Amino acid sequence: MNLRFLLVNLRYLLVNFAVLLVNLHFTLEFRGFTREFEQFTREFALFTREFCGFTREFALYS
Repeated sequence: MNLRFLLVNLRYLLVNFAVLLVNLHFTLEFRGFTREFEQFTREFALFTREFCGFTREFALYS
């Protein structure tokens, strides 16, 4: 009875460890996506700033 109880608990421990590894993998993957999105946001802000400057100059000289 105790051996069976021990084996069942060991199985649940292994399943929980596997779930933990999967969660860690997706967390790290999401961090990478977040970094890429922040970089895209910075580049888009720079593009918007340059485009607004171009539009302003175009309005002045037209």
